[in-house]
Amino acid sequence: MPKINLLQQATPDSGSSKSSPISAQTGQLIAMIVVVALGVLAWISYVWYTTDLENKRVKENLANEQKVAAELAKLKEDADKLQKQIVLVQNRVKVIKQLRAEQRGPVAVLSNINERIPLGVNLDTITQRGTAMTIAGNTATEALITSFAKDLEFSNGLFTGVEVQTEQLPITATTTEPLTKFTIRCVYNPPVATPKPTDGQTASIQ
Repeated sequence: MPKINLLQQATPDSGSSKSSPISAQTGQLIAMIVVVALGVLAWISYVWYTTDLENKRVKENLANEQKVAAELAKLKEDADKLQKQIVLVQNRVKVIKQLRAEQRGPVAVLSNINERIPLGVNLDTITQRGTAMTIAGNTATEALITSFAKDLEFSNGLFTGVEVQTEQLPITATTTEPLTKFTIRCVYNPPVATPKPTDGQTASIQ
């Protein structure tokens, strides 16, 4: 009868059974690594997505705030311009009222000067001695002084001999921009009233 060596046949089977758990552990480890990697990748993607959304929201809010700030700045600029014009008109009215109250000149003279004052020119005083007249004031735009003097000069002979003197004033605590002080000397030639025709006479038309 042939002899069978059971020990030799069992040896390969024993080695195979030992390597099986190791292969299973390796597969589990690889699976865990893949799961963790996918989880990290998903977390990174989520963080990037939420950060991108937040960044877009912040940029949009910033753009809206900048737009509102620009509109408010424009409104403030327009309001400041309007306020300056109101102050100029108020100063003009104040000077006219003051001159009338102090009786420094006839109403007709003040009216003729007031018609020729450019917006932006502030009058300080108007004095008259006989036909000699002195007009003093200030403005932030020196070109307005020239315009004012020309309007007086080309007044159909109402104001003649117009002379202008200017002086630069420094900025003070009450002023935001440099001013130019001016003094205009001229001769006022009041219109001659046409005598009223007597009864029986006809007024001549020139």
